[in-house]
Amino acid sequence: MGWAEETRQRSTERARRTNPDTQEKVIMQKHWKSCVRLAVVAMLAACSADPNVTATTAPLQPQSATQALQVGPLPVGTLSAVHPLTRRNPLRNDVSTSATIGAAGGTLRLPQVGLTITVPPGAITAPTDFSVTALAGTEVAYEFEPHGTVFLRPLTAVQELRGTRHKVAQSALVAGYFPDRSALSATGVGMMVSERIAGAVDLRRTSFTWPIRHFSGYIVAW
Repeated sequence: MGWAEETRQRSTERARRTNPDTQEKVIMQKHWKSCVRLAVVAMLAACSADPNVTATTAPLQPQSATQALQVGPLPVGTLSAVHPLTRRNPLRNDVSTSATIGAAGGTLRLPQVGLTITVPPGAITAPTDFSVTALAGTEVAYEFEPHGTVFLRPLTAVQELRGTRHKVAQSALVAGYFPDRSALSATGVGMMVSERIAGAVDLRRTSFTWPIRHFSGYIVAW
């Protein structure tokens, strides 16, 4: 390269560096590259911090009956004390009823104890033998079969409050879930249940309604 050519290139380079438009473009390029690098670092940090992010995503699998029974307001294995609603006249023996109900829905009634169970259409997909048993004693408690059944749509349970010792001043009623009657044991602070389901008392305070999403046992309590 000759002396004249080298002098020309140096002059061109100095002009480029001192040109405001050229300087602005260089600054914008550097700024854009910095933003890209920061965005990549942030994404990598978020992925490494989130334990739910994996390289591949497996398709979701439907819950089994056992898995679904573990879902509720209380952590699995946690027990909560409730005060059971009691009957004015204790049951000397268990009282039961049963019916075969299909996908169109149906109703189970125990008029002796004031309980009605409504199975809505679509809650099950095939004819199923349902049964409900009012447990002997003073507590308003029931066992339902088939054990472990999980419904596609929640059932509706209605308990008449006539014939019980429900008081207006009591706390809001709930339905307490228990897996079987052997787990329903009284303690110094009440009955222990593994799930609490909110319900509603009608305006005349004559009945308590709550949803049932799975079987096995429920006790009306507060």
